[in-house]
Amino acid sequence: MKESLAAYVKLVKDRADHVKGNEQATKQSLIAPLFATLGYDLSDPHECVPEYRADFGKDRSAKPVDWAFLQNGKPTFFVEAKDAGKKLAGYNEQLGDYFAKSPEAKLGILTNGVLWWFYTDVVNANVMDKEPFLKWDVVNDEKPPYDFLTLLQKSQFTAELIRTFAQRKRAQNLLVNELIRLLEPSPEFTRLAIANIETRNLTAAVVDSWKPVLANAIGEWAKQRILSSVLNSPPEVAASFAEPGTDSRIETTQEELDAYAIVCRVLGPERPVEYDDTISYFKVHHPKKRTWVMCRLYLGTKRPSVWVPISSDRVQALLPSFTVAAPYEEWSSIPIQAVADIESLAEVLRAAWDKVLDARRGGSEAPAPDA
Repeated sequence: MKESLAAYVKLVKDRADHVKGNEQATKQSLIAPLFATLGYDLSDPHECVPEYRADFGKDRSAKPVDWAFLQNGKPTFFVEAKDAGKKLAGYNEQLGDYFAKSPEAKLGILTNGVLWWFYTDVVNANVMDKEPFLKWDVVNDEKPPYDFLTLLQKSQFTAELIRTFAQRKRAQNLLVNELIRLLEPSPEFTRLAIANIETRNLTAAVVDSWKPVLANAIGEWAKQRILSSVLNSPPEVAASFAEPGTDSRIETTQEELDAYAIVCRVLGPERPVEYDDTISYFKVHHPKKRTWVMCRLYLGTKRPSVWVPISSDRVQALLPSFTVAAPYEEWSSIPIQAVADIESLAEVLRAAWDKVLDARRGGSEAPAPDA
């Protein structure tokens, strides 16, 4: 999909200036091509209804929303479009009305073809959040949000996965904002920090001169604090401090993201997971702790496989048509031919998730090759 999205970005850059001021041209030239790239057929009324109008009662009329995308005859997400020359701020109210009218929908999209804002209902159920959980500037962002667009594909889409992604993204955004606040300290905090260091009068100019120094000092203190914690912790605890995906040799592939989307779908919303990528394999774990691993995906090799922390005897009983190996005690390796084969492992993946959670609740841990 990366190649298709790269082609879409090039298309937008080429066409955006030519459709400004024309909403219909923006829809046809900039917006519809993305959904085509994601596998949707905008001409099929079973899955996409343009100018969708909901019944808000006789005492209130509402403008139609530009598109409603359907599953089983019910809206799953809405798209409100503006022309490429318009700013998006202030245009989410109508989208919110339609979102609230359809409780099955967990995604609202506001776009002018260049800017894409994605909304859900993390704060209050069935009430669209005031702030988008994700923004994408097609022209200026370094790269598209591949992880989210993978979930938005027609073949992968489920409302639960979209909302789970949004919850994680919102938490990340809140944390980033807090870090920015800490690393851009207020004058009051700066005065307090330098009171015993600075011999000059603490004028506004003096305090401002210390701000970047203090921000760097906070960052250095945080790094030293983490390093000290790692050096003085047991190996399994130290491993949990390692930031996933920071090694330049690690590249999360589209195949891995597609596989992760399938794992999420077969587990369902009641069994949430997150992932870390490593040099050797793609790890899927419980959201509470990265060491609570429920499966490993070994893809991009001559012999792709899925590992689960369940004995080979039990896995073989659940998957009689597969040849199951035991690379470690209480771990099983299941060979697959393609990512789509993961669908067939649904029962085993659910069993693995349940076992990992039960083991942690009971204070025991299944033997594992590492964290």
